[in-house]
Amino acid sequence: MKLQAGKLLPLALTAALLAGCASDDIQEIEAGYDEDAGAGPMAMAHVSHVATEWAETPDQQGLLTTARAEAAVVRTHADLAAQRATDSDWVKMHAIHVRHALAPQGVGPGKGYGLLKAVEGVKTHMTLAMEQDDVSDAIEFHGEQVVMSADSVLMRAQQLSALVDKIINAPRYTDLSAEAAQMVALSEQILMGEDLNEDGDIGWEENEPGLNQALKYVNYLRQKEAAYKED
Repeated sequence: MKLQAGKLLPLALTAALLAGCASDDIQEIEAGYDEDAGAGPMAMAHVSHVATEWAETPDQQGLLTTARAEAAVVRTHADLAAQRATDSDWVKMHAIHVRHALAPQGVGPGKGYGLLKAVEGVKTHMTLAMEQDDVSDAIEFHGEQVVMSADSVLMRAQQLSALVDKIINAPRYTDLSAEAAQMVALSEQILMGEDLNEDGDIGWEENEPGLNQALKYVNYLRQKEAAYKED
């Protein structure tokens, strides 16, 4: 985690980080921020690319918004594949649609940008925000959560991509029902995350978070920055 020259993390924030962030509730960790140290324009520009606008995406929407839209298409077609899982042609057709939403080639469903590219963009721009000289405590803290969420999503998206290739390349009339079920599970985890340690919570570490958690952390970050400006 990068800090500005001569700047120390507030004690409460340091304690939260050392504890592994037992709670994601912004109200519970709010006291750990430097209330007079909102982010400057360079850091916030990268946050905006993640949250609200990026010139390269369809309709110039934020990278996270685009990632979630592509993930919704992935889930839709995974669900459709599972509805007729014993029909290999049907499963293959929807696997092709899933692949297009992950990494578009030609024409197909979705935004035409690709889940993988969008999530890579989320990770890149949030990392850049954290590296700027005018970074804030809120960006440093929640930015790390967003980056780790992006890594978790990318891991599952890459697993899904390999699974889709396996389905598409399988001989016709192969029983693909198990693979269809795996597509559904991965598509759900990409959006919703997964409670891997079975503690009843989806945290921001250990490859648990999905895009929903990334959105939550971005919203926490933006709420805190808005509060800085109101003070």
